[in-house]
Amino acid sequence: MIKRGIILAFVLVSTLLIACGNEEKSDDNSILKGQLIGLNSQELYLIDLLNQKQGPVDTAFVDDEGSFAFDYQPSMKGFFRVTLSEQMNLILPLKSGEQVVVTGEVSSVGSLEVKGTDDAVRMMEFNRFLQKNFDEQQVMNQEFQQLQSNPNQDSIINAFRLRFKKMEEEKHDLIKELIDKDPSLFANLALIEQLPGEGSENIEYYKKVQAALEEEYSRSPFYQNFSAKLTEMSRFAPGSEVPEINLPNPEGNLVPLSSLRGKVVLIDFWASWCKPCRLENPNVVAAYEKYKDKGFTVYGVSLDRSKEAWVRAIAQDNLNWTQVSDLKFWQSEAAQAYGVSGIPFALLIDEEGKVIGKNLRGPALHKKLEEVLN
Repeated sequence: MIKRGIILAFVLVSTLLIACGNEEKSDDNSILKGQLIGLNSQELYLIDLLNQKQGPVDTAFVDDEGSFAFDYQPSMKGFFRVTLSEQMNLILPLKSGEQVVVTGEVSSVGSLEVKGTDDAVRMMEFNRFLQKNFDEQQVMNQEFQQLQSNPNQDSIINAFRLRFKKMEEEKHDLIKELIDKDPSLFANLALIEQLPGEGSENIEYYKKVQAALEEEYSRSPFYQNFSAKLTEMSRFAPGSEVPEINLPNPEGNLVPLSSLRGKVVLIDFWASWCKPCRLENPNVVAAYEKYKDKGFTVYGVSLDRSKEAWVRAIAQDNLNWTQVSDLKFWQSEAAQAYGVSGIPFALLIDEEGKVIGKNLRGPALHKKLEEVLN
C-alpha cells in the first residue's frame, strides 16, 4: 500500500508547486512577494503545511496593482501554501534570508513567472509540464466519453490505457531528469512524491535525493518524513529476505512460511472484512490455478478476529492454499513483523525466500509469474 507524503499530490492542476532556493538574497525582509493580475482578494494567507490546522502564519495585503509581500521568517526551510484563486494554490519552500518573486496572471501556470533561485526554476519547469499533462488528460477524458457507445469497448479501453501509461512514463522520466540535474535541491522532496516507490531504479532515485539532502536538511520534518518513507520502501526491496512467519492454520496447526521454501510464494495479507482484498482474491485464485504445477503457491495471512468469518471467506473465495492467522486483527504478530499498515499487502518471494515483487495485483502478478516460472 502506497502512503502519501505530507507535501502534496501533484496530479491536480488546482495545486501548483513553486519553490525557492538559497542563492539570492533580497534587500528587504520578504521571503515571498510579487505582483499578480487577476487576484480577487485583498488579502493572501500563508499556511505552514506542517501546521495547517493552526491557520495562517502570515497575511499579505494586496494593493490596487496586485502587489503583495510576506515577511514571515520560518525557523527552517519548509513548504507553505498560498491560495490565489479557487483553481490555483502555490506550494512554496521558504526559508529566512531567501526570497522568491512571483509575477504574471493567475489564470494559468503558464502565465506565471518565478524568479530568484534554482528551486524556483526547477518547480516552475515541472509545473508547466504538469499543466500540459493535465490538459492532455482532459482531452483524453472527453474523447473517451464520446466513444463510450462504441461496440469495440475493450480495444478502446486498452488504447486509452496505453496513452495514459505513456503520459505517466513521460512524467517519471522528467522527474528523474530534473533530479539528475541537481539532486541537492530541497524542491526534490516534492518532485519525488510523484515517482512510484516500486522498482529498483526508482528506489535508487529516492536514495540519491536522500544522500544529497541529508547533511543540510536532516532536521527538517519534511526530510524526515521522506527518509522514513524510503526506509519503509527499501525494507522489502528486490533481493531482501523476509521475516519468518509461524502461525496456525484453521485446524490449529502451526505452518511456518519457511516450510514452503523451494517454491515461488505469494505472501498475501488479507482479511474477510477487507473488500479490496476480496475483490483481488479471484485474480490470485486464477494465478494459483495457472501456476501451481510450475512451483507457485500462496501463503495467506489473515488479519481477521473471528475464526468463523475467516473460514467462511476462505470457502466462499475458493482459497485452496495455505492459510494462517492468530486472529489478532492489526496486532497480528506477522503484521507487526512486516510493518503492515494497510491491506491487501503482498510480497512475492523466490525459492530461496528473497523478494522478487511487491504488491503485484491484477495482470502484474500474472506477468511476473510468467517471467519467473516459464
